[in-house]
Amino acid sequence: MAYPSLKRIGFLATQFDEYYQNLVFGGALEEASKYPVQLIFYEGSNTDTLTKAGELDDTAFNLASKTKLDGLVVMANTMGSSYSRNRIEGYLSSFSHIPSVSIGVEFFGMHTLVADTTGGMSQITAHLCEVHKRRSFLFLAGPEGHPESEARKAEFLATLNHLIPSATFAIVHADFLEERAFESVQEMMEQPWAYDAVVCANDQMAFGAIRALEERSIHVPAQVSVTGFDDIPYSRLSVPALTTIHQPTKELGRRAIEYLADKLGLVTTPLTASVSDLTSAFVIRQSCGCVNESVDEALLEESALQMRLRNLFSLQISERSRSGVLRRIEAAMVRSFSLEDILSEFSQGLKRLHIHFAAVVMFDTQGKTIEWSDLIMLYREQTTRVLAPYGLKFPTNQLLPDGLPSQYRSYVCEPLQFGSEQIGYFICTPDATDLHVYATLRDILTTSIKGALVMNLEKDRELALEKEVLRRTSELSAINKQLKTEVKQRKLLEQELLEISNNIMTRIGQDIHDDLCQDLAGLGMLAATLESALQKTNHASERQLAKAISESALKSAYTAKQIARDLYPSDLEENGIIVAVTQLVKARTNPVGIKVELEVQEDFYVNGKEKAFHLYRIIQEALSNALHHADASHILVGLYHDHDMVTVKVEDNGVGFELKKGKAGSGMGLKILTYRANLIGGKLRIQSGKEGTSVTCRIPQ
Repeated sequence: MAYPSLKRIGFLATQFDEYYQNLVFGGALEEASKYPVQLIFYEGSNTDTLTKAGELDDTAFNLASKTKLDGLVVMANTMGSSYSRNRIEGYLSSFSHIPSVSIGVEFFGMHTLVADTTGGMSQITAHLCEVHKRRSFLFLAGPEGHPESEARKAEFLATLNHLIPSATFAIVHADFLEERAFESVQEMMEQPWAYDAVVCANDQMAFGAIRALEERSIHVPAQVSVTGFDDIPYSRLSVPALTTIHQPTKELGRRAIEYLADKLGLVTTPLTASVSDLTSAFVIRQSCGCVNESVDEALLEESALQMRLRNLFSLQISERSRSGVLRRIEAAMVRSFSLEDILSEFSQGLKRLHIHFAAVVMFDTQGKTIEWSDLIMLYREQTTRVLAPYGLKFPTNQLLPDGLPSQYRSYVCEPLQFGSEQIGYFICTPDATDLHVYATLRDILTTSIKGALVMNLEKDRELALEKEVLRRTSELSAINKQLKTEVKQRKLLEQELLEISNNIMTRIGQDIHDDLCQDLAGLGMLAATLESALQKTNHASERQLAKAISESALKSAYTAKQIARDLYPSDLEENGIIVAVTQLVKARTNPVGIKVELEVQEDFYVNGKEKAFHLYRIIQEALSNALHHADASHILVGLYHDHDMVTVKVEDNGVGFELKKGKAGSGMGLKILTYRANLIGGKLRIQSGKEGTSVTCRIPQ
């Protein structure tokens, strides 16, 4: 647990692996070692794949403002590459309650440290004009409106105009970035190259320019002089060594901590350093074209070159080793979408990088703020505790549940942000010798955690979907069961209604046959008897009336018998379906001009009274429809069998009717035909067109 007397100072910058910023932080670390303080570097840039290159990450500002800090150092000069002055000033208002130091840019009510680089760009410009006789210049500037970049550009232009008014120049904004400078110079070389000097507002852009020129076989400094600004460590290791302006970068960091230590009551003697101590110096090396002439000096230069090459080779080996370790870490982490496995693999990578302490924290964003966080991994001296997936909740302002361990005096805090989503942060001790390690670890960790979160979310969705599917399936199963029951009940009810209808029709048919037909026949016979008796008298009119009554009664008896036979086909039960259908066809041959033909295949029979009854009714209904509606001259009734199947058919050559999408139509008779066929397990087929109509029913024997 951190001791109460240990002060916590935040160092807010854009990139830990940018040499200028790291040098300032290095100076701050050296000075901080003299006092009981912890120094935390909050990195404010995000990975290129998540936001624009070099763009600041709001999470760094938000996290620093939520942290219990006793003092703050802000590298406002590097933040100007991405944020406007007003925006930075708005963020810094969150720290007005603690002593703060701004480096490079002045803000009201805030102590400011600015290196005195006045005259540096004038010295470079004059050296190129007077010593190397350069007359055509390309100036690579930082972002438009950046205070330091604008000051250096103005000094360059003023000096050039004073010394050589006729000199030609071009201004290109490369935003202080090496790759941007490389691309800009390459674009300039798409046209005929017309410059003999490239003046850069910082060293990194100079490296990019040298690389672009050498790739196009334009040699530095033989053909083009290149200069930088800042004098970062790589400046003397580059080939050729870079002519530049040395800035008191480490001194800026030392002075910032010294000021805060004084404000926090940690300094026993008054500060004596002045702003004049923060001066710059012109450093002449080979990139401008300066070459020493004496043999001894030439030998010294050759020795220095060999030393630079050895250093570059060493850096290359270190870079290759770092890349190998990071590739192994990334490969191990991306193999799993389990948060626990990712963090376990991550801790193994920390061991290989010889980092002593690290923690991974995720914001608890249920309340849409970052007031609370969850510690999901703690790594300390090669011992790892993975607390995912739930973690240990604590107030974010503590940085860790028990604060930062006091045995470590400096930390690097890397915000984990995917696009606009603030995930959490990764904090560790800066033990790795390679500056680029921390941002790379941050990016690998961010993408891996985001992948795990997305996968977990997808799994949760799948589980929720499975539960919903099970619930809906259960509901549908219950509804289906209910529907089946209702359909079964409906079929039973329909069958019962049909049986009742058949019974009623049978009873009515029997009553008509046994009673009405007999009564009408008796009435006819009585009328005939009366007619016979009246022949012996002179009552001719009465005799004719009796005859008419007799004929009408007998005709009505015949008609009633036909109706009774339609309602109750007694022949079907007594003699079988062939006889019943034969009688039915004979009874339907009365209409004038309509020929009804019966065709019966040899050995035709129907197994089962119910099947025979419904097939008879199907033929009866289809024949009736053909007689009354088809306007046909010929009707064929057929009874066939083949392969244990029975087929009955009624076919006419009438006018036909329109079928609706292959259905039998909406008439009650056709619906009853379909129902009767289904009831006995048959398949009804109705075809109708200009050449007539065919009704066919096939059922198993």
